[in-house]
Order: sequence, then structure tokens, then C-alpha cells
Amino acid sequence: MKATGRTEGDMQGYLRSYVLPETPWHRIAAGHPTTVLWLRLLPLILLAVTVPIAFVTPVMIPYANYALVLLPAFTALVNGPVATTAATLFVIALVSAGSGALGLLPYPQSAWTDLPPIAFVGLLCAALAWIRNRIVMRLLEMTLVAETVQGAILPELPEHVGGLRVAVAYRTHEGSPGLVGGDFYEVQDTDQGIRAVVGDVQGHGLTTVHLTEALLGTFRERALDDPDLETLAAHMERRVRLHNRGRDDWEQSFATAALIEITPGHDTVRIVLCGHPAPLLVRDSATPLNVRPMPPLGLADFGLQRTEVREATLMPGDLIVAFSDGLIEGRNADGQTFPLISMLNAHIASGISDPDRLHHKLKADFQGGGYVRTDDLTVLIVQVPRPGRR
Repeated sequence: MKATGRTEGDMQGYLRSYVLPETPWHRIAAGHPTTVLWLRLLPLILLAVTVPIAFVTPVMIPYANYALVLLPAFTALVNGPVATTAATLFVIALVSAGSGALGLLPYPQSAWTDLPPIAFVGLLCAALAWIRNRIVMRLLEMTLVAETVQGAILPELPEHVGGLRVAVAYRTHEGSPGLVGGDFYEVQDTDQGIRAVVGDVQGHGLTTVHLTEALLGTFRERALDDPDLETLAAHMERRVRLHNRGRDDWEQSFATAALIEITPGHDTVRIVLCGHPAPLLVRDSATPLNVRPMPPLGLADFGLQRTEVREATLMPGDLIVAFSDGLIEGRNADGQTFPLISMLNAHIASGISDPDRLHHKLKADFQGGGYVRTDDLTVLIVQVPRPGRR
């Protein structure tokens, strides 16, 4: 759940928590601080294990030689040029002090002739470590830009909006190079009630940012003034048309969206679908709020010209679960799609109706079931307050 009061660093960590699953390999790829520390200590562990044993057990000397030769390269893999240079100097000092050189240490396989190739390899490794560091810094800058863009387009949602409890989960598709995807969401408290949108722009990554930002801007502005969802949908359709103006057929974009309105008394929900999956009304069980959808935004000429609105009665404690198709299209190794409705029903039957706990349970179900995201994924959960609770 998103909560107010988070710092920028907290927000970045929040976003990362939905971008990468919690597996050891992804923790390494994500640069988890504890994992990085252990990786940087691996060269020291290698030395601590092999070199002392070589002095005590002569049969281990060849293995110690291999460890010494590999030490600068191994250090360069997980450390910077300074640590790599220090590792090289250590190897040079150890070889120079061996019995075949200065004779200060009982290290038999060492000679002055070994020093030039060791120094050359060490300097080469230090140079490669410097280059690698520059690349990593550039990637970190790009990641920060992506996080900043993501935070600007999809800022934090408070825990409560107009008396309703709100929780949201967002993740980019599997293999996404950044944190910015094509999904978008927003919840606004207006004079007409609580209005929310969950949408999906065609495409992935940074190519979707322009239209995503434009649609969110239109929703945030028009949701405050438009008298009904039909008018709001028309304004969002117009915004996509303006975005596509001057583009040829192959460059034009479209977006799907589910528009939701909960009346000020929290007793009625209205739904308009623009090519988007129907949200779920969850009471004792999950029921799709089906309505004949309009075409996706930007494709209104190819379908219904009249907007259809679905109305449903709300009760205290009811949940509205809106999502993008990336959730229900995720597949596991057996080719099965994610069973959202059955998962929700199981959690509701077990007494879990808190939006925060529920969206974390769904996240665990998705990851634990081995489902792969082939598209961006968004889940927005809104709960009608129970009497006496806020």
C-alpha cells in the first residue's frame, strides 16, 4: 500500500519492491546492499582460505598459485579500480617476498620473472574495473531518471481518499529495463464522489511515457469538473486523438481504461470500460462488474458511439478491485493464467479483506505460483468503510 510521508528514497525502494521478485539472483541484479557487501568480500575470503593452507600444506601450493593469479581479476569483478590495484600490489608483494625472490617468506613458487606478467594483468584488471564502474554509474543515473519519471507520473496514493481505503501494486513487465511501464492509475476525491482510473497504454517502457502522462493529466483535471463518466471518457478519447494527430497509421497509439465512480454516500459504484478488463466487486465473493465496453481510447471510430455505464449497489466493507490485463495474462510453467477471482475468493473466505494485506497476498500468489509477467501489471483496491471505521 502506498502511504503518505514516504521519502524519495523510500519511494524508490517501494517501486523496486514491485519491479523485481525476491529471489537470490534478482537480489544480486537489484544491487541489494547486503548481497553487494558479500560479493565484495569474496576475494578476501578466497585469500583467507587458500593462502594460509598453502603455507601449512605444500600439496595446496598449486591451488594457492591459481588463487593469487586470479585475485586481481576476481577483485575487479566485484570491486572498483582502487581495490583491484590493492589486490595486485598484494600479489606482487607476496611473490617478491617468496623463497624464489627475496626469501622473506617460505613461499616456494615465486620468482622475479613472475612480477611483470602479474603487474600487467593487475593493471589491465584495474582499468577494466574503472570502465565497469563508469558503466555502472551511468546505469544508476538512468535508473534514477526512470524512478524520478515514475514518481512524477504515478505519485504516491494516500491510504485514504475521501474516506475510502486505497492500496495499489504496480510492476513493469518481466525483463523490463526500467521502472516505467504503460500502465497508469489514479484516485481523485471530487464533488461527484471518488473517481478512479486504471489504464494501459499500448507498448512498454519509455515509449509510453508521453501518452501515459497526457492521459493522467486529463483525468486529474477533468475528473474534478466533468458531470459524469461518459463525459470524462470522451475527454480522454479526445486527448488520445490529439496525441495521434499528424502520425501515420503505424505510429498511432491507443490505451484501454476502466473508469470508476463511487458516489459521495459510498452506496453506488459506476463503471465505464474503454476496452479494459472489468473491475471486480468483492463482497462475499468476487463478481466482475461487466458492462459492454467501448473501444480503447483512440479507437472510438471502430465501435460503439454510445457509452454504456454499469451501476452496482455498494455495502460497507465492499471492495472494488481494478487491474490491468498484465495480471490475468501472467502464465506459469504449465501455461495456466493467473486465477485472480479464485485467489480473491480464497483470501476473502479466510477473512482477509484489508486492502493492504490483500494486495500483498495477491503479490505472493503471483510470485509463488511462478507466474511470468508478459505485460505491465497494476492492481488497485478500494474499500468502502465499515461503520465506525476510517
